[in-house]
Amino acid sequence: MDLQSLVGLFDSTLHPDLTVRKTAEQQLQQLESHDGFLSVLLQMISAADLSLGTKQAASIYFKNRVRRSWQPSKRALEQYPAISESDRTATKENILAAIYASSQAIKLQLTECLGVILKHDFPEKWPQFTVHLKELLHAQDAQRVYTGLLALLELIKRYRYNSTNREVVNEIAKELFPQVQKIAEQAIASDDELAMRMVWLSFKSYLNTIQSGLPVSLQEPANLVAWGTAFIKMIEKPVAFDTATIDDDAAKEPVWKAKKWAVRSVNRLYGRYGNPALLPSGNAKKHGAFAKLFTANFMPQILQVYLQQIEGYTAGHVWMSTRVRGLVAQFLSDCIKEKSAWKLLKPHTEAIVAHFIFPQLCFTKADQELWEDNPVEYVQKRIDPLDDFGSATAAASNLLIDFAFERRSATLNTILAFVNGVLTSYLQSSEEARDPRSKDGALSMLTSLCGALVSKKSPVSKSLPDILLTHVVPEFKSKYGFLRARALDTYCRYSGVEFPDKQIGRNVFEHVFNLLQDPELPVRVHAALALEPMIENEENRDALAAHLPQVMQVFLNLTNEIDSDTITHVIEEFVEVFADRMAPFAVELAQQLRDTFMRIMGDVVTNQPELTSANIDDISDKSMAAMGVLKTMGTLVLNLEGTPEVVFRLEDVVYPIVHFVLENRVIDLYDEVFEILDCCLFAMKKVTPAGWALFGAIYSSFKNDGIDFIEEMLPSLDNYVSYGMDVVATNTDVQARLFDIIESVMKSDRVGENECICACKLAETIMLQGRGKVDGMIPGLISLAAAYLLVDDAIKTTPFLVHALEVVLNALYYNPVITLNVLEQYKWTDGIFTRMVQSASKFTRVHDKKLMIVGLTAVLSVPAAQLPPSLQNGLPQLFETVLLVFQTLGKAIEARDAWLCDNDDDEFGSGVDWDGADEDFDLGDEADDDDNADEMQSAFIKELASQAAQALGSDHDELELNSNDDDDDDDDFGSPFDEEYSLESPLDQVDAYVHFEEKVAEMQNSNPAAYRAIVEHLSSENTQFVHSLLEQAAKQQELDSEKALQKVAKSKWEDEEESDSAPDEWDASSSEEESKPSVPAPQPKKKSMGERIAERQAERQAKKAAALEALEADSDSDQDGLTRKQRERQMQLESDRLVAEDLFAGLTIKDEGINSTLTTLVPKNQEEFNELQKALVERIEKSKSHRLYGSFLEKLVRELALSLKDSEVRKISSTLTALASEKQKAAKEALKGKKKNKKATVVTGAAKSQIDMNDYTREDDFDDFDDFM
Repeated sequence: MDLQSLVGLFDSTLHPDLTVRKTAEQQLQQLESHDGFLSVLLQMISAADLSLGTKQAASIYFKNRVRRSWQPSKRALEQYPAISESDRTATKENILAAIYASSQAIKLQLTECLGVILKHDFPEKWPQFTVHLKELLHAQDAQRVYTGLLALLELIKRYRYNSTNREVVNEIAKELFPQVQKIAEQAIASDDELAMRMVWLSFKSYLNTIQSGLPVSLQEPANLVAWGTAFIKMIEKPVAFDTATIDDDAAKEPVWKAKKWAVRSVNRLYGRYGNPALLPSGNAKKHGAFAKLFTANFMPQILQVYLQQIEGYTAGHVWMSTRVRGLVAQFLSDCIKEKSAWKLLKPHTEAIVAHFIFPQLCFTKADQELWEDNPVEYVQKRIDPLDDFGSATAAASNLLIDFAFERRSATLNTILAFVNGVLTSYLQSSEEARDPRSKDGALSMLTSLCGALVSKKSPVSKSLPDILLTHVVPEFKSKYGFLRARALDTYCRYSGVEFPDKQIGRNVFEHVFNLLQDPELPVRVHAALALEPMIENEENRDALAAHLPQVMQVFLNLTNEIDSDTITHVIEEFVEVFADRMAPFAVELAQQLRDTFMRIMGDVVTNQPELTSANIDDISDKSMAAMGVLKTMGTLVLNLEGTPEVVFRLEDVVYPIVHFVLENRVIDLYDEVFEILDCCLFAMKKVTPAGWALFGAIYSSFKNDGIDFIEEMLPSLDNYVSYGMDVVATNTDVQARLFDIIESVMKSDRVGENECICACKLAETIMLQGRGKVDGMIPGLISLAAAYLLVDDAIKTTPFLVHALEVVLNALYYNPVITLNVLEQYKWTDGIFTRMVQSASKFTRVHDKKLMIVGLTAVLSVPAAQLPPSLQNGLPQLFETVLLVFQTLGKAIEARDAWLCDNDDDEFGSGVDWDGADEDFDLGDEADDDDNADEMQSAFIKELASQAAQALGSDHDELELNSNDDDDDDDDFGSPFDEEYSLESPLDQVDAYVHFEEKVAEMQNSNPAAYRAIVEHLSSENTQFVHSLLEQAAKQQELDSEKALQKVAKSKWEDEEESDSAPDEWDASSSEEESKPSVPAPQPKKKSMGERIAERQAERQAKKAAALEALEADSDSDQDGLTRKQRERQMQLESDRLVAEDLFAGLTIKDEGINSTLTTLVPKNQEEFNELQKALVERIEKSKSHRLYGSFLEKLVRELALSLKDSEVRKISSTLTALASEKQKAAKEALKGKKKNKKATVVTGAAKSQIDMNDYTREDDFDDFDDFM
């Protein structure tokens, strides 16, 4: 390939004529596939006689070619030619020389390429690289040494986050780092720019080396002294600067970069490995000795250097960039937590607070310029934690919090005295003498200290209302906009503080509300944020209700101005709180949210034409804002679930958004749009034509790259099937697309078993919702599951095994004949049913057990002629499997209901204060006892690390898990009840006991020979168990009949009240005989299973016939309808009387002289009400042992409370809640007493099968840290 012609093409890419540029680019793309293309590019880049512009263009082209094709993906191979092997070899041989010969700008391009090559080729395909690296580091030429440091950094970055495969890093640290340390030490003495670059590259390589582990060679005292000395020398190195002009732009210069990387390295060394108080449990053994050595011999000198730097900075002799000030504050925070470091730091607390922390929290000149020039950026910097991450302000605030929390008794009063001094001085000064910036700093300190000050043990907790009214609320009217914003921010943090006078609270709320119209954008934003917690107050909610549309409009305007998800979070909260008031203007609100979303995403699409996962890894502020808008819209739709007519109108708003996201493949928003779509379909319970049009876009998205998002798509797809079965059943194209989705997931090699479980769930929904309507899909669905079930080791986890088996069980329940024919056709019957029987114990959820029962019992009803011969002899075993599942079904239902009740009642985080404000946990008050404080802190951090490890499943050494769980996959379900309520299912309406009875009866008729074989095969225990199942089925049928009759009676009663007025008197004799309670029948003798089933069938038929006959007779006898209605009501009254009579059996109204009190007393004062209360209690308590007593009281209290105000009802509710808590506490104490008196026993039987929920609420099983969490 000719070098000069290639140079001419790159020169043409810089030509002003677009046509010339396009032609040159096309020719370059054609030359990419030629062997030697990369070699010629490297020659161009290294050539000394070519222009810098041409070489830069070539280096950028070279970088792009290497990045996309050195280890290409399948998609990249379709678009770009592969790099030849000869080109790969030539590149590795010449790239280090090209870096050496290039300018600084081109060096950066080539070192990035070097990193890509090392990532994929080192060490296997490029083992000689370290030899070249060692030669460069030992060279005499400074540029060659600098090239070696650049290459070393790229190699270290390859392993910086790898905590397991550390052999290469350890070897590099041992062989190369002594030389790197010498290079850094020599360069520190020089002021040359290249020398400073070498220093910061050396320090950066050191930091990346210790990022995930500390090599043994670097733990040696000699190496530690050498590197520590180099760090301290660089930190203390004097650098001239102009205080009037220097700013954070100077931090980009090599000398300041070298200082920053020295501080970062020291911080990492101390915070990760050298601080005993911060060592996670996984690192205690590995680095405990090093931590003691570092703390004793190195930390005091380093702390002294940091304190000197702070002193020089406050005096103006030393300059520290914003990032370095943040790092210094972080180091001091770590020192607070360790006892020996704290002893050295403690005397300097007051000076650090006054001269280092406070100035960084004050409103600065730079803040003023940003406020005026770019208020949007100012707001984002203040309210977005990601924008403020690593800043000096945030680090100073965190340092202040650590002082107040970790060493409370030693520091909090000192800090409060300083804050009070600033605030008092400001208050007592004249208007002209006041410094608003210092007031801003003091309020910022109050904001940071909120957690410590609202604690019950805070010295100022009772004074907080006065502090807010004296120093915070007045600034709502300040002439300085930044003070108004700061006051709002401070009040927002303390919004939970109650004022003694409600009128004061109302006035404060009005002030905040009025600031929504402030002329300054940051003030309006902070006013919106302050309103969010204030709507927890009922009076504030009522006051806002009248202005809700206007307030929401202000919020939307703010969202459009700042493009931040912070305000959308406020909108979301308002939508949730005012859900019942949103319906009238919900459509208008949704339209404005849509317009905001489309505007934001329009900007994103303009800047990033092809939105794929490759180019939006770093989510912009606009993308986050768009995500917030979608979450708000999702909350709006979710809260409109009870008004489907409104949701129908939202279709035109919501569906275009979903279509836009899917069409433009904005995958970061898939979760939100599918959640909105799910809410819409669920609320409407119908799929409209517009919804089906959107289904096409969903399918197209799935075929592009949506297979990775099947879990997000599943709820919406489930709703399409559940509420659009009329279309699914008749539209073969829709069926084909649904099947293709399932098949693609099940056969894909790019997804895991979790995604396959989603495919199984979708298949289940199709079969349950479309029974008898989608016969053509059944064989294909069975084959997809069989492909896994019949191959050894194809299934790795229990959840996928269960769901794959459930595909077959659903098919059996759908149509056992079709399913058995498919299994027989492909000779899968024996394998599938054997796997099913063997896995019965793994079906733990109620849904799983019911599906196992209905699926296997469906086989029992198949006529003998259609039953495969291979199953004839296996029916007894299938029947026993059904019985085995029934034996645990009841307990599974009880455990599920208990879990559901528990989750409904729990209020996570209630009463927990982040700063240890609870009476049982107060770390700060132990601060004077350094040993105790340190032990508690260390234990707390280890506990956090342990919990983080369990949550993340991390294998990092600091999150080391000490699990003794030998189960390989049984815990993959998580909680066995997690999915019980995730998706509705027609199976929820099926009673397993009744279904069992019906199928056994059908089997008795359709296959009597098999029925007899099963009965004869049963043991006496199983025979008795079957009888109990049949009895349970009978009870359930009776209960269902009673509920149906009550429903009919209630419906008739409501119809009557709507059409007729009820008479005052009723003829009791007309229905007296009809309402007589039935006399209990004598206990029948035991009968065979077949006889009992036949009896049940006969009874049901008789009841149906009798009911029909009664209805016909009733219709004939009551020509005008009024007599029939009267009799029905009389029957209802008589039924109520009999229930009451049963409840109060054995009592009369004359018992114990209560009659006169109950019938004659009309209370007019408290004493008479007390008398009535006593009489009622004595009368009602006579029946407290009756089984209906509890439900009777529940209904009685509800009926009596209907006329009360809501506040009075809440008061009654609070009283009952307190009573329940007392009883629960008493029960726990009793349980403790029993356990103390119990002798230890060895459990020799089976473990208890029912969860004792009391075990999860025992107070004596938790220490302070558990309570804190």
